[in-house]
Amino acid sequence: MIIETPAPSDKWEQLSSWLAEVQELSADTYAYPLAQNSLLAGDELGIPEVPGTAAVVRTLLDAAVDDLASAFALVTAVGRLSPVAVPTLVRGAIELAGLGMWVLTGQERSGRQERALRIAYDSHSNAVKFHHHRSKNLTLSADQRAEATKWAIENKVAAAALSDAAAKAGLKKTRVTASLNRTEALKEVDTARDSQFFSDWQLCSGFAHGLAWAPALFHTKVGTHTMEGGGTITLCTMTEESALVMLQWGQHAVEELRGTFGASRTFITDGADATLVSKPLKKMEAETAAKGLRIEYQRPISAPRRPASSTIFSAHPGGSESDK
Repeated sequence: MIIETPAPSDKWEQLSSWLAEVQELSADTYAYPLAQNSLLAGDELGIPEVPGTAAVVRTLLDAAVDDLASAFALVTAVGRLSPVAVPTLVRGAIELAGLGMWVLTGQERSGRQERALRIAYDSHSNAVKFHHHRSKNLTLSADQRAEATKWAIENKVAAAALSDAAAKAGLKKTRVTASLNRTEALKEVDTARDSQFFSDWQLCSGFAHGLAWAPALFHTKVGTHTMEGGGTITLCTMTEESALVMLQWGQHAVEELRGTFGASRTFITDGADATLVSKPLKKMEAETAAKGLRIEYQRPISAPRRPASSTIFSAHPGGSESDK
């Protein structure tokens, strides 16, 4: 459905302004630095051969921002309230932000490191399957199949090296090499944080997979169409209001991750037993206020630094790219 670009309103303008800010940060290699002796700075120690926790989370955050910005541009710049593309892009933003939250809320330092490395290992594992399949595809040229075989071997070697490095660092190898279940990861985050990652992601997934129940629940019915030869199609459309609501789901997901990422980058601690599982800020404040309590936040004075490992996690063999 082609529409006019939504008229400016406070909510659309606020979302636009916020997106411009987070996109600018995503384009900055030096954004989101780690404070000295912060929680995530400590996570960088002991396993220099593999992507660090901060690098993996930063990559997930940037990808989530890109998905959400693309959905916003589809509505505002292109002027199309796409009933499937917008939910699908928002779904990506929620999933990626949720995975970042899952990494950061791992139990203590070892839990965060193991989850971050599972993300990296899963990338290599999926690459092996993809390239192995291409190497057996007879519709490709011999050179293409040979190249696919080479990439499959390189990713397999990289995955093995990653799991070995984790084991040498004292992490549980089986937790790094375990299959990554995104559904369970989002549910774990919601259980720990009292958030809504899974339900929002599940609804958006209904659109991405072409399931009828999702648009029937979220879109506005505008009529029916009888197909030639029989069969009736229910016609639904996405309204400007519902598009804004869905984009705000993505915004909330990204802000959850940015807030928790910020806490882990600035919280000063010498121990490895700290775990980030607190509820979202507004819910914590409401609960404590109901008990007659007040939360006081202490900000570290230490100047932030660039992380020891790259802030960009690469799925290619060889792990992270070094900061230039």
